[in-house]
Amino acid sequence: MSTNKVIQASSKYWNNIFFPNIKLTVFRNTHETFEKTNKLMFKTNCNVGKIDIKNYVKALYDVDVSKVNTINVQGRIKTPHSGIGSRMKRFRNKFKATDYKKAIITVDDKFVETLKRK
Repeated sequence: MSTNKVIQASSKYWNNIFFPNIKLTVFRNTHETFEKTNKLMFKTNCNVGKIDIKNYVKALYDVDVSKVNTINVQGRIKTPHSGIGSRMKRFRNKFKATDYKKAIITVDDKFVETLKRK
């Protein structure tokens, strides 16, 4: 098999097109803290990586991202109850909120003015 055919066969599998299915929810932080630290916080799915987040923010907001930190957060276990005071009833079944990943993105100093709230 010639090298040209090998390159064509391998490029068939390496040229993947990924569609954006990343959900980023903005965490609310104050205007003063963003000006001091240049950091934005997002909430996303647990299966999203740092490189995916960096590329997505760069494509979406047209901003250079210098650093991405992530924290995996487990969902809280909640016990439903009803009633008031001493008549409160707790139910046996518990449920868990969904797990999520918190992404803290550091933006370059040049792009702070473009991302400020108006």
